[in-house]
Amino acid sequence: MKEKVLNYIKANRLIDYGDKIVVGLSGGPDSVCLLHILCSLRDDLNITIYTAHVNHMIRGEEAFRDEEYSKKLAESLGVEHFNLRVKVEEFAKENKMTSEEAGRFIRYKFFDEVLNKVGANKIALAHNMNDNAETILMNLIRGTGTLGLVGIPNKRDGKYIRPIMCLTRDEIEEYCKVNGLNPQIDSTNRESIYTRNKVRLELIPYIKENFNSNIIESLNRLSEIIKYEEEFLQGFVDDIINSHYKDKRFSISIFNKQHVAIKRRIIRRIIEIVIGKISGIEQKHIDECIELIHKAETGKYLVLPHNIVCKIEYDNFMIDVKSDEITEYEYKINIPGVTYIPELNSKIYTNVLENLNNIKYNTFIKYFDYDKIGNDIVVRSRRQGDYIVLSGIRGKKKLKDFFIDKKVPRDERQRIPLVAKGSEVVWIIGMRDNCLYKVSSETKRILEIRFERGAENE
Repeated sequence: MKEKVLNYIKANRLIDYGDKIVVGLSGGPDSVCLLHILCSLRDDLNITIYTAHVNHMIRGEEAFRDEEYSKKLAESLGVEHFNLRVKVEEFAKENKMTSEEAGRFIRYKFFDEVLNKVGANKIALAHNMNDNAETILMNLIRGTGTLGLVGIPNKRDGKYIRPIMCLTRDEIEEYCKVNGLNPQIDSTNRESIYTRNKVRLELIPYIKENFNSNIIESLNRLSEIIKYEEEFLQGFVDDIINSHYKDKRFSISIFNKQHVAIKRRIIRRIIEIVIGKISGIEQKHIDECIELIHKAETGKYLVLPHNIVCKIEYDNFMIDVKSDEITEYEYKINIPGVTYIPELNSKIYTNVLENLNNIKYNTFIKYFDYDKIGNDIVVRSRRQGDYIVLSGIRGKKKLKDFFIDKKVPRDERQRIPLVAKGSEVVWIIGMRDNCLYKVSSETKRILEIRFERGAENE
């Protein structure tokens, strides 16, 4: 088993020699197996391991049992352990999130905090072949394109890794038994009350008994094949978009020359660029866009989920968030936490980091000096008198003049959210940030602000 995981890690370049890895440890069989195997590979890979456990305070005594077990297991393996207790259901209610969304947000936030605290560079998660097979079947049931058949990636963002994706749940349970690990069992996993549990407890056993006893392995082989083909096709599509997608517009004539498989990927990729994700967009929505573009009737448009509009403008088509007139709004930003902006159907996620490691800037994630910016910031629409301080000779600039210089259409300006302190704009989201609060070598605490469109308040 150890050799199998080691070969998988090397083949997929999940771990580099000398990595420092935070293991998400729930106390269940999967994470216990992951931790034990990585500990057995410490010398082979020259890695340092830490563990992080989150008690969601939901399952009563079971939750505290898992917490204590995780702590003792880490100690027995000589691993530094970190623990967090959070009343997830209360957090979810306060931040207008589902319990599942809140739990995931808290876990990943805590894992990142531990990673920054100890100076680690990887976070290891315990998903396995069964998890991947279940995800693929759930995607099929909902109706998916080939991307949904890729399943769970074994690495993401250069930080999150899943080293035991090569193991089945049976192998994991056998490993725990042979090594006398006695992992804890979450009683809710035996209840067929969630879609995943129904797939796990009812659908997969039925398929095994009646159609294919090796369905887990078969689905994972399918996932691997699709993954490589998708990587190739997406690279081809990205080249096309880089050449022909300008100012949120794409040439209709060039688009209509493409194969339908490429057309669909172009639409999906542009939507992802516009709102930051593709969830909620179904195949029928993609095909409706293709039909609209094929007809090329100027002025025609259709509205997709998340208030996305696809419209024809002479020789080009444009996909963007619908620019309806909206009223003024202002919301104090929760730090750390989530702030919902109903007028934009969007959310702001914030987190406070302790060092400069592993921060990555992009259009919708920015980092600021927390001690300079403070807690008294809001997200709001523009107002008369707004200004931003820019670097260089331009200095203080009226927001109105900034929009004019950037040729932002008048009807779009009200839809651009601002992070602000009074009349001073800290960040024109998606465009520009204030130079006074930038992270420097002297920064002690970093405020991470992430903006996400299409994030319904569930």
